[in-house]
Amino acid sequence: MVNSNDFRRYSYDGDAAYALEAFNKTRSSAAPQVHRPARKKLRLVPPNTERKSNKQLIKEQRAARVSVAEVIIVVSLVVAMLSGILFTYVQKNELTKSISDIQQEISVAKSENVSLNAELEALVSVSQIDSYALEKLGMTRLQSNQIKYIDTSEYEAEHAADNETAQSDAE
Repeated sequence: MVNSNDFRRYSYDGDAAYALEAFNKTRSSAAPQVHRPARKKLRLVPPNTERKSNKQLIKEQRAARVSVAEVIIVVSLVVAMLSGILFTYVQKNELTKSISDIQQEISVAKSENVSLNAELEALVSVSQIDSYALEKLGMTRLQSNQIKYIDTSEYEAEHAADNETAQSDAE
């Protein structure tokens, strides 16, 4: 006797292989249809058979000339602006070069000034003056017994009295 529970135990419904097979059956093998808008068919327009009047032709020619003139003006303005920009760059480069040349001259002049000042200080030092006075001019050094001090207070007192009498006479 077969137990119904035994049948369920051996059932293949829960097996993954059977699940894939069921999936494949429901899936269609054809690619899905994508909705594409319908293309408009191009039509040939018959040539314009209407004749234009002379006024219309002249009006169209004037409009074409005006548009050509506008294009020429815009192009000439662009060319003028570009040439102006290039001209300013050239001027800037020339001025930058002249500034660098002048700065180089300044640095050379400063270094020459420093060397000339050092040479002047070497020539005007106290020891140089002392040796020049002794050797070339034949001078001698001052001795302490040759120094004399003068009291100027007596001189100032005498001159102050003279100045007072001169001022009183002038009045």
